[in-house]
Parts: sequence; structure tokens; C-alpha cells
Amino acid sequence: MDPVVCNPVDLPYAYSYQQVQGHPSMVWREGADPSLIRYRDRYYLFVSMSGGFWHSDDLASWQFVPTPDLPILDYAPDVREVDGALVFSASKYDQPCSFWRTTDPLSGVFEELPGTFPFWDPNLFQDDDGRVYLYWGCSNETPIHGVELDRTTFRPHDAAPLAVATASGASLADLTRAAA
Repeated sequence: MDPVVCNPVDLPYAYSYQQVQGHPSMVWREGADPSLIRYRDRYYLFVSMSGGFWHSDDLASWQFVPTPDLPILDYAPDVREVDGALVFSASKYDQPCSFWRTTDPLSGVFEELPGTFPFWDPNLFQDDDGRVYLYWGCSNETPIHGVELDRTTFRPHDAAPLAVATASGASLADLTRAAA
């Protein structure tokens, strides 16, 4: 019988400690928002606030690769394969978010592709026709946005992202009229 792998995976995540006056200390793991990809016959796992990533060939045994090239204080990472390279992004509300690309993740060396706008909870997608899109959003007050990116520079093709979904019940036609 094949082995079964389940969550939680026992990895040495970072921990956060918080003391609020008048309340007991709080401790929690920072290994949130996992993004997993199979790339060149290995699995790669990226989580928030990790300072690197884990890799495995069997989903049971994991090794950590620290890398100063990735933003260690950014949340909700996303990792995808685009044109044969591993591409990483993570979230910042108030600063432009960059992308990082590598064809050799185990080296720990990633090339930064400077970002031009902030986003939260990214999801990068390369369609069958080769076009690359970024979708993001994490709020019950603001819509999910999407934008087509240049597949080499990862800069938007269009000047403004398009709101593609909202929790308020507004239709896409309403959003399109509001953006015009």
C-alpha cells in the first residue's frame, strides 16, 4: 500500500510571540498560507514568514532551503511555473510587490523582477496560450482584481487592474461601469 501524507506536515516553522497588556502571552506558528508546486520532479513548499522554502521528492521528508533573496516578512506567497521557471510572489498592502524567478530553486538564488503595484493573496496563472495573469484579493469590502502581465517582466499590460468579483453582490457589469 502507498504511504499516506496528510496535513499537518511537521515542519520547523517560525513562531511569533505577542504580549498585550492585561492579556496572557500569545504564541502562534507563522507557517500560514502554504503554496505547493511540483517542479522538475520535486515538490516545493513556500509559506508566509519563512525565510526560505522546503522541498521534497516524496511529500513526507522535507528539507529547508534558506534564501535571503525572498521577502521573509511578506504574507500569502504564491509559486507557479511560468515558461519553465519557478516564479514566486508574496503580499504587501502598501508597497509594490515584486516577483522572483529561478530555474534552479535548490541554489536559493532568485532574480527579483521589481513590482509596480501592491497586492494581497496573489494567484499567478499562465494560460494554455502562454499569456500570464495575476489575480488577487482578500477582503469582504474590496473586489478580487485581475490583470494580464508581460510574461518576461511581470509588469501589467494594462494601466489599471480589472475588478473581477466582489463580495457585495455587485455584478461584473456594475464593476466595469464603476471603473470606467
